[in-house]
Amino acid sequence: MNQEKPELLPFRGIRVLDVSQGLAGPYATQMLAMMGATVLKVEPPQGDWGRLMGLRREGHSTLSVSANWNKRAICVDARTDEGAEVLKRLAGQSDLVMESFRPGVIDKMGLGYEALCELRPGIILGSISGFGRSGPYAERPGSDSILQAITGMSVMNANAEGHPQRVGMLAVDMITGLYAGFALAAALYQQKTTGKGCHLDLSLLAGASAFQAMPMMESFLQNGQRSAHVTVPSGTFEASDGAMSVVCLRNEMFYALARVLGHPEWQQDLRFSENESRQRNATELHQLIAEVLVSRPRAHWIDRLNEAGVLCGPLNNYVDLLSDPQVRFLDLMPEVSHKAFGKIPFPRFPGAEPLVENLRPAPDLGEHTCEVLREAGYDEEGIASLVHAKACFQGMTSNNG
Repeated sequence: MNQEKPELLPFRGIRVLDVSQGLAGPYATQMLAMMGATVLKVEPPQGDWGRLMGLRREGHSTLSVSANWNKRAICVDARTDEGAEVLKRLAGQSDLVMESFRPGVIDKMGLGYEALCELRPGIILGSISGFGRSGPYAERPGSDSILQAITGMSVMNANAEGHPQRVGMLAVDMITGLYAGFALAAALYQQKTTGKGCHLDLSLLAGASAFQAMPMMESFLQNGQRSAHVTVPSGTFEASDGAMSVVCLRNEMFYALARVLGHPEWQQDLRFSENESRQRNATELHQLIAEVLVSRPRAHWIDRLNEAGVLCGPLNNYVDLLSDPQVRFLDLMPEVSHKAFGKIPFPRFPGAEPLVENLRPAPDLGEHTCEVLREAGYDEEGIASLVHAKACFQGMTSNNG
C-alpha cells in the first residue's frame, strides 16, 4: 500500500450504537468504523452469538473478529431496568442505531424508531432481519443457509451433476452487510444534508435476491431452466502441476487461446468459431482444451495466455493467495495482531484502507464498558452502582470459547 495515500475517514464524528449480532449487522457497522465512525458494540452478558461461530479462542471467534475491527465494546443486560436506561442514554447520544433482532424485539427494548426519535430527532435506525419486518415470514428466523435455499442460490450453485449446494461461506450475511453498509452511508448523508433520519428495513431475503439479479433474469426468460455457460470456454482445467481457470469473453480471446494451445484450426471449426456454437458444443470443446493444458505446468500456460490477452489464473487456496505476487505488491493482506489469535493476515477494507498501525482489533466482551459509561455522563458512583446491579459488566470473558 502507498503509505502517502491519505486515509479516507468521512464518518469521523459519527456515533453508532451497534446492538446487532452475528455477521450482517456487525459487518455493516464495521464498514462505518473503518471510515472513521465511532462504533459502540453492545453485547448481552453471554456475548454476541457470533462469538460462537467459526474457530474460537479466548472468547473470540473468526466470525466475530472479522466483523468488529475498530469498535469499542460495552456489555449491558438490557433485561434490567438499569441496563435498559443505559441503552436509551447511549442511543440518545448516537446518530445511528443498528439492530438485527426479530421484528418487534427492538420495540420491546424501548429502542423502536418512534422511541428513538423522541430521544434524538433525526436519528437513523437500521434493522436487519431474515425476511423483513412485515409479511407472512416476518416472524421466522433466518440464516445464511436457509436464505441460500429459499432464494435459489443453492440451485444456481448446483454441482456438475445438478445437485443444489450452498456457497461455501456466509455469502448471504456478507452480501446483506455490504448492502446495509451502503444504505447506512446514504442515510447518514441524508441526515447531514437535511437533518432527517429514517428507519431502514433490511433483510437477508432482499440482499440475497438483489445479488442474484443476472441469474434470476436468465431463469425467468428461460422458464426456470438453468443457464449454460454465458461464454465458452469458461471453467477450471488441470495443468500438469495443478488447476487453473480459463475464460474467453469474446471470440478474439478464444482464437488467441486456440493459437497458444497449438490448434489454430479451431478458429475455423464451425463447432467452435462463434460463442453460440461453442455453447452447444461446450463439453467437447472443454475436453479438447483439457487434453492440451494437462501437458504442461500452470506457469507455462498462464504466462503465455496472459501475453495473448486470454483471461486466466491459478486456482489458489487462501495460503496460496498470501504468496501471490500482486497481492504482496499491493499489500492486500497485511499481518495484524489480535490477542486471541496472535498475528494473522487480514484483508484490507477496499476504499478505506486505514494504515495497519491504526487498526484496533475486535474487542473483548465489555472491554470498554466503564470508559464508555464515563463518556456518556455517568460518574464513578453511578458506574459502580450499574456494575453492582449486574446491569453492566466490565472486561468480561465470555463463555463462547
